[in-house]
Amino acid sequence: MATESRGWSRYDKLAGLASLALLSGYYVTPIQEAVGVAMQALLGPATTVLPFSVLILLLAGTTGLSSALLNLKLRNQDRMDELRDRMNDLRDRMESARERDDDDAVEELQTEQQELMVDWMTAMKSQFRPAVWSMLVTVPAFLYLRWLFLAPTAAIAPAAFAVPMLGHVAWTATLVGPVQVWLAWYVGCSISTGLVARKVVSRVV
Repeated sequence: MATESRGWSRYDKLAGLASLALLSGYYVTPIQEAVGVAMQALLGPATTVLPFSVLILLLAGTTGLSSALLNLKLRNQDRMDELRDRMNDLRDRMESARERDDDDAVEELQTEQQELMVDWMTAMKSQFRPAVWSMLVTVPAFLYLRWLFLAPTAAIAPAAFAVPMLGHVAWTATLVGPVQVWLAWYVGCSISTGLVARKVVSRVV
């Protein structure tokens, strides 16, 4: 994967287009079905040996770990910190020049400020690169689970799972509004595994 310190590479743009195509699967049924069938072919063996709740946990863990690694690799936090320090320094110098009524200095600083804002916007745009690449993992995983519960022919998602003290709860049972049990389980697993993955990656890498 090519990376660039300024702007997006050709591969970043292709990843962005692919992510948009995958996102359309939320509304375009054939795309969701294609992703579901492909993911089922990949994960089919695992569904026969793992409890379905564990399968969801592993999918969530995979998306959390990939997001953590991509953030570490593609997000240039040092660059953002450097630009933030330059902006703070420029603001202080601008205030000092205005207090002295030094119009020439103010004009020069305004020119520097415009150049710095261009650099800032470029750096901000590059900060979205990890999200674009992450969607290539997170969106198919979510579409796959969504497809399982919307496609009866898939027939691998159990009707319910056991919850301590509550007994068997239907995966498609509604919790709040449109939020169903499977969605709450997936989101909860994603958040928890994502937090753990970021801490582990920050210490190991």
